[in-house]
Amino acid sequence: MMHNPDFWKTLVSAKIVDRSEFELFFRQAEGDPFRGLEMLVRSRPQDKNRLCRIWADSLAVATVDLDTTIFAPDLIERIPKALAEKVVAIPLYELGGTVTIACADPMDRAGLQEISSALRMPVSPVFSWPDDIRASIGVHYQSEAEMHERVRELLSKPFFQGDETVSIEQLHASAGDQAIVEFSQALLLLAAKERASDIHIEPGEFKVRIRFRIDGVLHEKVSITHQVLLAMVIRLKVISNLDIVEKRKPQDGRLSIQLPGRSLDFRFSSIPSIYGEKVVLRLLSQMRKASTPSLDNLSFSARTHRAVHKAIRKPNGVFLLTGPTGSGKTTTLYAILRELNREGVNIMTIEDPVEIRLEGITQVQVNHAVDLNFANALRSFLRQDPDVILVGEIRDEETARIALQAALTGHFVLSTLHANSAVHAVTRLLDFGIEPYLVSPALVGVMGQRLVRRVCEACREPYEPPEDIVEELFDRESPSTKVVFHKGRGCAACGGTGYYGRLGIHETLLVDDALRTRIALRDSAQDLALVAKEHGYAPLRWDGMKKVLRGLTTLEELDRISLDS
Repeated sequence: MMHNPDFWKTLVSAKIVDRSEFELFFRQAEGDPFRGLEMLVRSRPQDKNRLCRIWADSLAVATVDLDTTIFAPDLIERIPKALAEKVVAIPLYELGGTVTIACADPMDRAGLQEISSALRMPVSPVFSWPDDIRASIGVHYQSEAEMHERVRELLSKPFFQGDETVSIEQLHASAGDQAIVEFSQALLLLAAKERASDIHIEPGEFKVRIRFRIDGVLHEKVSITHQVLLAMVIRLKVISNLDIVEKRKPQDGRLSIQLPGRSLDFRFSSIPSIYGEKVVLRLLSQMRKASTPSLDNLSFSARTHRAVHKAIRKPNGVFLLTGPTGSGKTTTLYAILRELNREGVNIMTIEDPVEIRLEGITQVQVNHAVDLNFANALRSFLRQDPDVILVGEIRDEETARIALQAALTGHFVLSTLHANSAVHAVTRLLDFGIEPYLVSPALVGVMGQRLVRRVCEACREPYEPPEDIVEELFDRESPSTKVVFHKGRGCAACGGTGYYGRLGIHETLLVDDALRTRIALRDSAQDLALVAKEHGYAPLRWDGMKKVLRGLTTLEELDRISLDS
């Protein structure tokens, strides 16, 4: 029992629970304050963070949300996993010679002393929810070294060869092999630890390489044999509820890894190649519980922020996002929905798939088996009295036409469209065969978006670029004006890459009367861009260069994802 009499007093005095609730919880918890806290969190999951803060305050310690903090790998390596699990604690960071430790019981002096002895440093405890700590331990104690050790173990296993005829029973037996189960689980957890967005399992002629996409760039982590690949793919198909016998055609599914208090969700995609099935796993939720950022947290420049707010305040119209797969379009759309989601507004979405569930919004998932596609769902939505409609993607003329007509009949429509730039999105709609007189009045704006890697804050340092690059990029009033860029030196926090995380660069095209006239005349993308620039439009690279000058990213990153313009 964790002694904390002030907790209940605070709950009652702050009117978080009334007297009758207090007596009920206190009786059911048999006088144990922490058990009472657990019961409260189970009954009020939406208040978990607030309740944790009150608990920590009553113990006179801080509280840390492990979903939003950064862990120091070098500190974690110095504490045995068994000790971390026993104490229910994990180190966060070192400051001034003292290590901050997230623990379930900040009053556990004996356990904290064991942690301190393992680190050979003094520790300062903060409170975190026990299940969050256990989930973090499960993820952050994975390592590449452990993965290579598991591969060596797998190589000694007598898995069947690719050309063998095997029974269903043999396939299931290989998928249930303990070494395969543990390797597959460890691989998924390591991907979450390293902030990967995708896992690529790629068979070649002589080996199968496994790569993680981290901050938009693929990094090879481990290689396995084709025999291990067969057993591993079967394992992944089993937990994705897919056909384990079918290897000749693509398959798509979804799987989850259960952790204390949460799950890691992945989208599974396999496709046959000449050397075996290639599998890509997309992390849908990562370690963090799925959450929707606000528009203020999307690294918008002030100019972009104003433009987006101006567009989404329109009572009706179509607002489009463009950019390649993985450029953060869905995140931005959800942030816009969060801004628009308020009492009195009916919001409906059709998505493929629904990646984040949003409270207070009707979300529908595409289901081709029953002919529920974007166009059919959108047509049905119009009979549901919506104010705001989100269409996951405009892929064809039918969907585009219904979306534009919905805007003209008083609805605000959000969607994505594959186009090279915001301006090209306009001509893309016309290329679908949509009449200019329909596009011109219905379209209110387009935002182009890309993601660049963010310079690691832990090892960020300034430098002056070569003079020839400066002359090429800038018109300086005075040659003596210094231009300073920043780059990451490479450290443990960023895995030696110099980058940690990503941020967006944007261009926003607002459709005004001048632009509507040019769209109606079916002007080219180049002519539309000239008109738009006269009214404040700035291309994607302009926003990116501002973020290079602010030290948020590098010129190399900007060159990697955008063309000079």
